[in-house]
Amino acid sequence: MGVQSMTKKQRYFVAAMLVLASLSVILFTFQATSEGTPILDRWASPFVSEVEGTAVESMFRWITELGSSWFLYTIAIIAGLILWIYYKDSIAGIMLVSGVAAGYGANFAIKHLVQRERPRILESVDGTGLSYPSGHAMVSMVTYSLLVYFLMIQMKSMKAAIWIIALGLILVLLIGFSRYVLRVHYLTDVIAGFSFGILVVVVWLSLYHRWKRRRESSPT
Repeated sequence: MGVQSMTKKQRYFVAAMLVLASLSVILFTFQATSEGTPILDRWASPFVSEVEGTAVESMFRWITELGSSWFLYTIAIIAGLILWIYYKDSIAGIMLVSGVAAGYGANFAIKHLVQRERPRILESVDGTGLSYPSGHAMVSMVTYSLLVYFLMIQMKSMKAAIWIIALGLILVLLIGFSRYVLRVHYLTDVIAGFSFGILVVVVWLSLYHRWKRRRESSPT
């Protein structure tokens, strides 16, 4: 069994993240459904207005592909098979792939409830349809967080687990930030996407552990 027990401080940190994510969802959803542009978006928009055609845009066009649906499903299916076959954790493999699907389903439903238009349409980077919350930010958070967690619990080294967490966090932040830099989402879309993603991750990991406990306690 790998690194999986949580200290009291870590549990407090997770609880704090859950509270912050919930508050963020409530605040930004209220703002997105109200008239006018949120203050954060009005403040943030000028910073990326001159990026088009620069090397920065080219870099973030590449980064944003790491959060596209085809890439996330591919990663989830491959990693899910590895978890199932190599690590003998079929539940993790199933929950990883189904988590991606659940993330996209929830994102689709929220977008059609909120009905927020994008700052601009850009088909070349999947910048079409409705805007709130960012699907790239939300489902990347779900996919990479679940993947990092399922790999982390297999690690025997805490140092290796910390490196996996750090790399996953940086990747998710860059993918979400790319949507703001490319101006296909407002900054509040991205932050809300992260927050909704955290909530999905918490639900999915709760289901994962419940399923694991039920299987381990059932007679063979």
